Amino acid sequence: MSADERALAVEPSLTTAWGRTRLGAFLSQPISWVFFYGSLTDAPLGVPGHFTLQNYVKAYSDPEAYPLLLNSFIFGLGASGLSLVFALTLAWITIRTNAPFRRLFELTAIIPNILPPILVSISWVMLLNPSNGLINALFVKILGLGKGPFNIYSMPGLIFVESLILTPLAFLIVAAALKSMDPSLEESAKTLGSNEFGVMRRVTFPLIRPAILAAGTLNFVRAVESFDTPAIIALPARIEVFTTKIWREALGSFPTNHNLAAAYGVGILAVALVFVYLYRRFTSQVENFSTVTGKGFRPHQIDLGGWRYAATSVALLLLILLVVLPILVLLLVALLPYYHVPTWQTWQRLTLDHFRYVWATPRVHKAFINSLFLALVGATVCMILASLA
Repeated sequence: MSADERALAVEPSLTTAWGRTRLGAFLSQPISWVFFYGSLTDAPLGVPGHFTLQNYVKAYSDPEAYPLLLNSFIFGLGASGLSLVFALTLAWITIRTNAPFRRLFELTAIIPNILPPILVSISWVMLLNPSNGLINALFVKILGLGKGPFNIYSMPGLIFVESLILTPLAFLIVAAALKSMDPSLEESAKTLGSNEFGVMRRVTFPLIRPAILAAGTLNFVRAVESFDTPAIIALPARIEVFTTKIWREALGSFPTNHNLAAAYGVGILAVALVFVYLYRRFTSQVENFSTVTGKGFRPHQIDLGGWRYAATSVALLLLILLVVLPILVLLLVALLPYYHVPTWQTWQRLTLDHFRYVWATPRVHKAFINSLFLALVGATVCMILASLA
C-alpha cells in the first residue's frame, strides 16, 4: 500500500470531502458561468458582445448600492439571529428538559419545512397587515386603538417572518447536537460542584457552539438569497435587498438589463461563497467533537420543577407562531367568499366554493402534476448526487 493510500485509509473523510468539493464545483459551473459571462459583456446572453467592466461600475458605484448592501446584511443577520434564538429555545426545552408534551413539540417543530415560504409570508401579511390584518384588527377592537400596533411592511416585519421560515432548519441542527452530546461531560462538571446553569454555560453551550455557528451561517446565506419573503413584504415597503434588485433589473423594469442583474448576482454569489466556506469550517468543528462508540447517548434532562409548565408555554407560543397561525389563517381565508376581517356573522358565510373552483380547474390539475413531478425527480436526483459525494 502506498503512502497516499495509507493516508486515505487513516482519514477516509478526506476522500468524502474531496468528492463533495468536486461534485459541488461541477454542479455550480453552469450557473456561475452564466453570472460571470453576463456581468462581463455588454450584450444579452447568446448574443455576441464585447468584454466590459461597465456593469460592475454601474452596479456598485450607484448611490443605492450601499443601502442595498446594508439592507441585505441587516436582513440576513437579523433573520438568522432571531431564528437561532427561536431554535435554541425550542431545542433546549424539547431535548434537555422535562417539560410536558416536549416530544409532541419536537415532532411539530419541523412542520414549517413542508410549507412553501411564499405561503408563510402571505399568511403573515394577512395577520399583520397594518390596514386589515387579523391580529391588528383584534388589538384595535379589544384595546380601542386608532390603528393596529404592528406593521408587517417594515424591516422588523421582514426579519420576523423570514426568521420563522428559517427556524426549523436551525432547530434540526441544534437539536441533533444536543442529542449527540456525551452526558458524562456534564456529569463530571456536576461532580466538581457546578450547578445546572454553570454546566450549561461552561459545558453544554461551548460544546454545541460549532453547531450554533453552523446553523446561523447557513441561515444567513438562505436569508440573503431569499426572494419569496422580500417579494411579498419588502417590495411593498420599498425596502430593497439584493434579490429584489436583481428581480427589478432582470424582470421588473423596462427595458430589462440582464447584464446589470448578473453583476448584482455575482456580488450575492461572492457573499454566499464566503459564508458557505465558514459553514463548512463550523461543521468540521462539529465533527471533531464527535466520538464514535458502541453505545448510544441519552441526553441529560434538567428537572425544571414548577417551571416546566412555563417552559411548555414558551414552546407552545413558538409553535403557534411557526405552525398554528399560518395554517389557520390560510384555511380561514380559503373558506371566506372574499377577504375581510372576521365578525360573528363570518361563520355563516363560510363556503367551499374556492375549493370547488380549484378542483374543477384543469390548469390547477396540471400545476399539481408538474409540482409532484418536479418534487419526485428533484428529490431522486438529489439523493443520487448525495450518494456519489
